[in-house]
Amino acid sequence: MGLFALPVTAILLLAMSFGPNASRVDYVEGVIAKHKRLDALSSPKVMVIGGSNATFGIDSELLETGLCKPAVNMSIHASLGFRFMVDEVKGSIGEGDLVIAALEHSSYSHPAKDNDLHILLVDRWPEAIRFTPWYTRPRVIMGVMVMRAQGAWKIFTGAWKDDSQHQVYRASGFNERGDLVSHLGLPPWGPARQQSVGYSEPVIDDAFWPIAMELADSVRAHHAQLVFVWPVVANTSYRPQVCKVIEEGLVEHGLTMVGSTEDYTMPDSSFHDTHYHLRSAGRQLRTARLVRDLCATKGMACCAPKKDTP
Repeated sequence: MGLFALPVTAILLLAMSFGPNASRVDYVEGVIAKHKRLDALSSPKVMVIGGSNATFGIDSELLETGLCKPAVNMSIHASLGFRFMVDEVKGSIGEGDLVIAALEHSSYSHPAKDNDLHILLVDRWPEAIRFTPWYTRPRVIMGVMVMRAQGAWKIFTGAWKDDSQHQVYRASGFNERGDLVSHLGLPPWGPARQQSVGYSEPVIDDAFWPIAMELADSVRAHHAQLVFVWPVVANTSYRPQVCKVIEEGLVEHGLTMVGSTEDYTMPDSSFHDTHYHLRSAGRQLRTARLVRDLCATKGMACCAPKKDTP
């Protein structure tokens, strides 16, 4: 076994040190610029966490204008899980900050996730291992080794022939505030190719609450503010009963949910490739409504006019 393990270990270590990235798609590498901006901003500031509903669907410049604070959109993918999102930002919360949690429904039902997306992220940005639980780190590191070795084999065999950058999902597709803009102006996918929203039971897992309260405690310790906002969703994927359960649960635990679900439900034609990913017009409308609802929230420091948005 030792004779077998030695060359395998050597191959994996070589792949880790000199192998190609685990995937040709570098989308998750966008988190590096997000963290640089997060570290550079002074407080008070606005931090947006969540999945790709926020990545595709928030105009952070408009958010800055409405709230009179610099903003950084830290969202990138719901599959990282709420646990990861909180660990990513809780050490960067400062005096007077506003944390906006724009969570997909899966973040309530599966708040702590352990999957290949963590491997792909650590592959592109090794520092991200800090935001994973200690007990998953060996698996993540081993996963990077294995996937890089597989990548080297694909190059050797010619299986990887297309080196072109993905049209939308690429690290260069983000603007300076962390919003994905590479999809703006592109034609939408047809209705048959649009990915609808999936729902799970229970709507809110018991594991969600300790994570949410940990974030709330960090916010209070820095005299900052935490609000939850609705993910924008396409009409045909809208489930009002699910939203009711989420809102009631947040209220019961003393957490603030901003706005009405109906205002964040839009026609299917407003979305790019999934029922969470807004196109340009919907992105502007969603952000304008978000600013309006935030400005109507008690205790919110806001400089936008408090008026309705159609």
